[in-house]
Amino acid sequence: MSDRLSAADRGALTTEKGPINMAMLGVIILEAGPGVGYAAIRDRVAERIHLLPRYRQRLVESSLGVTHPVWVDDEHFEIGWHVRSVALPAPGGEPELADWVAGEASRRMDRTRPLWELHVIEGLSEDRVAIVAKMHHALVDGLGAVGIAMVLVDPTPEPLPIDPPDAEWLPRRHDPKRELLRAAAGPLTGSARVFAKARRRALDRVLEANPLGPFNDARRAAETLVALGRLRPEPPLLPFNRSISPNRSYAMTRFELAPLKQAAKANGATINDAILTAVSGMLAGYLAAAGIELGELGGDPVALVPVSARERDDERGGNQIAVVMVELPVAEPDPLARLAAVHLRMEKLKGSAELAAGALRVEQGGIAPPFLASMLALAPALGGRRMFNLVVSNVPGPQIPLWINGSSIQAVHPVVPLNPADQGLNVGVFSYNGTICCGIGADRDLDPPVELARQALDAAIVELRAAAGS
Repeated sequence: MSDRLSAADRGALTTEKGPINMAMLGVIILEAGPGVGYAAIRDRVAERIHLLPRYRQRLVESSLGVTHPVWVDDEHFEIGWHVRSVALPAPGGEPELADWVAGEASRRMDRTRPLWELHVIEGLSEDRVAIVAKMHHALVDGLGAVGIAMVLVDPTPEPLPIDPPDAEWLPRRHDPKRELLRAAAGPLTGSARVFAKARRRALDRVLEANPLGPFNDARRAAETLVALGRLRPEPPLLPFNRSISPNRSYAMTRFELAPLKQAAKANGATINDAILTAVSGMLAGYLAAAGIELGELGGDPVALVPVSARERDDERGGNQIAVVMVELPVAEPDPLARLAAVHLRMEKLKGSAELAAGALRVEQGGIAPPFLASMLALAPALGGRRMFNLVVSNVPGPQIPLWINGSSIQAVHPVVPLNPADQGLNVGVFSYNGTICCGIGADRDLDPPVELARQALDAAIVELRAAAGS
């Protein structure tokens, strides 16, 4: 018995090559307590994993490329392999936590096992614990990211009662011969083309075999975006737009949502506009630290940004997400003028052909930006031309307090994969319970280092709030 991967899942697998690691991480910081020690979390996952069948499945890939990869039950599944314990070195502050996260973001996942891990991080200062969820992009597609929340998170301090499974879990047997028969029974053109072009890139095999699949929809959307992007000037070459290494660095920061929302509203802008304004200020400070004159860039840096493209009367469900390329006014010194410029540019984009071209129906989880970034990087029309400088992924989260086994969650920081291979810096944003949590991912060889980007983002937030009187 087996389940075929979706086209988007296969895209995540084929994108992972060279210095690209498609593991996505989330850093959950919460108050310490008996319910969030290693043994308690391991038992919690063991009690609830029956709700997530995919979490006990591994990948099986065809050695000849004739059949698609499939999910099969892992007959050697061990909960202890996936739920792990880590102790931070002294003094156990957030810089030590961020450095540990960077190491995990550098390590590729073992594809012979289910593609998820939970790390219980003890030794965090201020009587806190961190739980780092790590999942491959191929697992996150669909319900993967939501699934881990089902296992861990409660809406009240008292854990929700979960009914046990009806029967003991037994792995279903996988028969490779059946996969060959399934491939043979499918459209001949698909499997024949795959076999005939086995020496071509894996991505090309996927696209040829699935001309109507969602992965190819993303490819077409990316190609259209590229065509539109070619009409604009190429963005400037920044210090982090170079070939990256396989190793990562990471930094976290967070700030209150209400003052930033107030600053945006008072100036007729949105919270997303305010965040992009802060990122613009971050880039201005970072580039100044790198010794770059902002007035001599030759153009504004460009960010790949997700926006909602769903119509108000659309009842089809899911999220209609578009990714657009927006120019960031880094050379504008006045933070309110910078906010006005970002708002104007985003408003123009929301009614543009570019947004319609990039719109894709995706599930919850905030995966659209890194996935479409892959498509932009690999689209045939790209021709090596730089389309954007960095990805800024802003995902709104729940604005209510949540708990894990009786311990309250204080913050949730995203870790967005660096992708494509010449994007050495990105910004992930997740709002939770009145707090905006940021995760800045970077190549470990980034110069200046990622810590300067974090400091520049903090300064930009302070500057924007002061200018807006919030």
